[in-house]
Order: sequence, then structure tokens, then C-alpha cells
Amino acid sequence: MDRRYRDVDFLRRRYADADQSAGDIADDCGVTKSTISHWLSRHGITDGAAYERTQCDNCGDYFRYASSLRAGTYCSNACANDQRKRQVAVECAGCGETFQRRASLDTEYCSIGCWGQEIRTEGDFYCGIWNEQRRKALEHDEFQCVECGISNSEHNAQFGHELDVHHRVPVRQFAKWDCPIRDAHVLRNLVTYCRTHLPDAPGSTTEPE
Repeated sequence: MDRRYRDVDFLRRRYADADQSAGDIADDCGVTKSTISHWLSRHGITDGAAYERTQCDNCGDYFRYASSLRAGTYCSNACANDQRKRQVAVECAGCGETFQRRASLDTEYCSIGCWGQEIRTEGDFYCGIWNEQRRKALEHDEFQCVECGISNSEHNAQFGHELDVHHRVPVRQFAKWDCPIRDAHVLRNLVTYCRTHLPDAPGSTTEPE
């Protein structure tokens, strides 16, 4: 990579004297146009027209950013992460109780149990042998999420409830097939997940990449 673009005399000769565009200089140096625009502005050769000035939504500091490359919301990754970790109080759509979740997530339920009450069809799919089979599934998976390994006690401390036992084939599918509901609770159809990795978790429970 040609780093001459950082030199003020080089940029002035190319941009002002030779009338080359930022894009042409970028192509010659093997960098992006926004990089050249940044150094042109930094050296005072241009007025920084390619950049906008705004205030960070998290810390309040003013910063400059290229609107063509990113949104002018946060001045740094640290500020963006602070906001994602911010806790807000939300009323559970299932039980009506208030619970805490990260502001960046959109789940409306305090637990998988409350969410499950909303999607069950007529009849109680979780009676009879369910509690016994759930316990066996937890024991089979050593009371850990099969995806990330978080323990039952750690999960309870973080989310306020135990690990979830998930049906690989949904219970409601057995009802549609007119199969005995107890068949849905066989051990080979059960797997232990945490709230973050539950395949059909309500809303977003993980941060965007």
C-alpha cells in the first residue's frame, strides 16, 4: 500500500496543482476514496465537505463522520456498546409483570414460559409426563445449554429462570398430526438451550453482529 497520501505536500501537488480527484488519488495509492478525503481535510486542503459533524447519542461529544460509510449515531464502538448494554424496564406481554432487558433487544416476554402461554393451542400440552421428561432432558444435557455451555445456575442468575428444554419437533405439530402429545416429550425430541440460543426465542435475544 502506498502511504504517500498521508504527506501534505504529496496531496497538495496531486489534488490542488494537478487537479486530480480524491478518487483518482485513492486508486493510485490503493486505498478508499474516503481515506483520501479524510487526509485532505486533516491537512486543511479541503474543508471536509465529505464529512458531517454531529453529536454522539451516548456521550454527547461532537465528532465527524462520513455519511456514505456509516450512520452518525455514536462516536465510537465503545459508545455504541454502552447503549446496547443499557437496561430498560418492560412490561411482559404475557403476565404483565415488569422485567429488565437490554434496550437493543425487542423481546416482549419475561420468560419462555410466558411466551409459551401465548402460542399454545387448545388443551394443555405440558401436563402428565412433561415435568419428568424435562428433568430427564436437563440431566441428559448435564444442566447446560448444548450451544454455549452456560450452566443452569448461571442462566437463572442472568435471566431469572432456569434453562429451557426445547422440542426439536414442536408439540403443536404432534397435535396437527393427531399423535399422542406424550410422543412429543420423548427424550430424543428434547434438547436444552439457554434463552439466547433457543431457536424460536421470542424477539431478539442476541446482539446484532
